[in-house]
Amino acid sequence: MKTFCKIVISIVAAFLVLSGGAAYAYYKITGESPFGGVGEIGSVSDMNLLDALLQRNIKMNVAVFGTDKEGARTDVMFVVHYDSANESLDLLSLPRDTRVAVCDAVAEDLQEHGHAYNQVTKLNAIHSYSGQDHCCENTVLQIEDLLGINIDHYVKVDLDAFRKIVDTVGGVEVDVPQDMDYEDPVQDLYIHLDAGLQTLNGEQAEQLVRFRKYQTGDERRIEVQQLFLTALAQKVLNSEEILKNLPEYISILYQDVKTDISLSDAVKYANYAGKVDVSKITMQTLPGAGQMVGGVSYFIHDAQETEAVVDQIFYSTRTDTNEATQDSKQLTIEVANGGNINGLAGEYTGRLQADGYQTTEPTTYTGEQVPYTRIQVKADGIGEDLVSYFADARIELAPDMLSDDADIRIILGTGEQ
Repeated sequence: MKTFCKIVISIVAAFLVLSGGAAYAYYKITGESPFGGVGEIGSVSDMNLLDALLQRNIKMNVAVFGTDKEGARTDVMFVVHYDSANESLDLLSLPRDTRVAVCDAVAEDLQEHGHAYNQVTKLNAIHSYSGQDHCCENTVLQIEDLLGINIDHYVKVDLDAFRKIVDTVGGVEVDVPQDMDYEDPVQDLYIHLDAGLQTLNGEQAEQLVRFRKYQTGDERRIEVQQLFLTALAQKVLNSEEILKNLPEYISILYQDVKTDISLSDAVKYANYAGKVDVSKITMQTLPGAGQMVGGVSYFIHDAQETEAVVDQIFYSTRTDTNEATQDSKQLTIEVANGGNINGLAGEYTGRLQADGYQTTEPTTYTGEQVPYTRIQVKADGIGEDLVSYFADARIELAPDMLSDDADIRIILGTGEQ
């Protein structure tokens, strides 16, 4: 499942990065949107671009939706938490039948636009209640209410986009493991594939990944999906395919994949695309169990266990399980001059950079001066590897004293030379 999810996310990331970067470049050269008004260019400040180029640490939550054939309900929902400092991805899957009470913000929007809804409903129904203009935004609001988190972006993919991606790269060569024959007129699903090595177009690829009649059930289905997605990822990320199909990639992303990630956002995130450690991909499902309520089948989430899972995924600071302390080279460090020697913060910033640490621009500390150096950190187990750089350094747990741009702040003492 780690491989499966990593490939899916990699494909989405590749489209975001490639099409976003290319489209932004087109905009900068021509002054025009490459979509004829589709997609927001947005503005990029010098500081935002500098942050991205220096790969300063970011944390980001992205809601991912997969819609049914009619595009009405979000049958697949999960939230991805990305932490660049730890190079980690955490996925929390949200069962579509999760029982929720429509939150105030969503209810206000539905009432304002005259949409009918049930106050208590399934999570995937929020999308269909909201109409095309606010379906993703309202689903995000409901998930934020359910989990108690902020979501930065959303991405919605439907079957049409999936088929177009496959067709754009000229099909995908796959060794189909067995003859596949299955029909379900209700779902408008007609699967007829012969076993053997062949190049599948978009429609055939959909048949392959949706086929489920295996002797070992979903286990084999996942294996076949992994097989296909691996082949697709290899072709999508091939440099020749990228250059050849870039205009089509752009079109698919901003016309068939719905997202609030602007072109300027895509440019900023491009520098983080490769910063994912496979060993740090985790997947969890919202805690709870299925239950019949009033004759309707729901998934009832466990509020107490959900709070614990959310705290672990979205709010905790991860440390390496094999070491007592975390390597600060994964974090962003600010060096502030709290002494009396001009340029000392810049000197220490240079030393840390030379040893592979990520730093911000040096700053000046205007608070109380002390003889020892203070290493301010956000959580226990951080900063121990920095102590040896200084004559007298002490670690302080001070998450409220740190800016959003730094995970660690080093305030040089008056005793430093």
